[in-house]
Amino acid sequence: MWPMRLKRICLAFCVLAMTGLLFALLTLLASRNSSSIRLPTSLNFVGDESSASQKKQHPANLLHEEKDSDGARVRILCWVMTQPQNYNSKARAVNATWAPRCDGYFFFSSDTGNTKPTGLPLVSMKLVEDRDKLWDKTQAAFMYIYEHYLNDYDFFLKADDDSYIIVDNLRYFLRNTKATEPVFAGRRFRPYTKNGYMSGGGSYVLSRAAVKALVEKAFKKENNFCRKHGGAEDVNMGNCLENVGVSILDSIDEKGRERFHPFDAASHIDYANWPKDFWLWKYNYHPIKVGLDCCSSTAISFHYIRPVDMLTLHYFIYQLRAYGVSADSVRHGANGVPLASHSGVKGRV
Repeated sequence: MWPMRLKRICLAFCVLAMTGLLFALLTLLASRNSSSIRLPTSLNFVGDESSASQKKQHPANLLHEEKDSDGARVRILCWVMTQPQNYNSKARAVNATWAPRCDGYFFFSSDTGNTKPTGLPLVSMKLVEDRDKLWDKTQAAFMYIYEHYLNDYDFFLKADDDSYIIVDNLRYFLRNTKATEPVFAGRRFRPYTKNGYMSGGGSYVLSRAAVKALVEKAFKKENNFCRKHGGAEDVNMGNCLENVGVSILDSIDEKGRERFHPFDAASHIDYANWPKDFWLWKYNYHPIKVGLDCCSSTAISFHYIRPVDMLTLHYFIYQLRAYGVSADSVRHGANGVPLASHSGVKGRV
């Protein structure tokens, strides 16, 4: 009996020993595998393609601390073209999403004399709202910037109240451009000017030196090249800047994809199905790419965005994250200063 019991004891001991050894081996393998996994601590930048070379060039949170070539933060003032009927819809959506990501911002509108909306940094002038008055408003806005904020910022973005701007990508795009260089950038169109002009609906940006040249050499001096009233706002701006020595800063990326967009993303992705006689085919300075190649992974602007879609875009860009990528707070980088409201702004006489 004892030999049989001894055999059973030995067998049980062997089973326990083998089980323990197997458990230890599995634990060791799991530990080694988990230690080799390195989840990213944050996104590199909005629209990152996650290539190894890009990760080296764009460390974590780079866009929130984007510096120019001299190591200083790229300071951007954004001004948004709006009107009283849009205060509680389009302007409100802009104010709740992308505008606070600029370093400073204000809305420019006509002055109705009514109670001003709460929460909107509003600068206004006496003007009847009309498409033919857009150029008057644009001139007045840049003259106001010249008089009050020219030396406080490096670049000045003009956008409509139905545009969505990825300010982080704008700051990234401008990182190697000096404010002392007289340049402007946007969606480059071909006709009407020698070197092209920027789409007003697609938004455009001017350097400090460009604003200075525009006001001092075009707006404040009598000339026959810079129109005072009426006409297409974006064409007028292109003509004025071209004649005062402001150069074009081309905004396409290294793959020839556009960064500034005069329509919403879906329209540009589906552009191959648009009529071949549609005006953009002949207006666009660069060959138009369609499908997912339509737009840069560091796109800056989209136009004709409804308020609800503006909130949706903001969610997708700043809040939604794929599993395994740490979330970026929607408030991070949204510390721009709402600039002081002001009424009675003067335009060109």
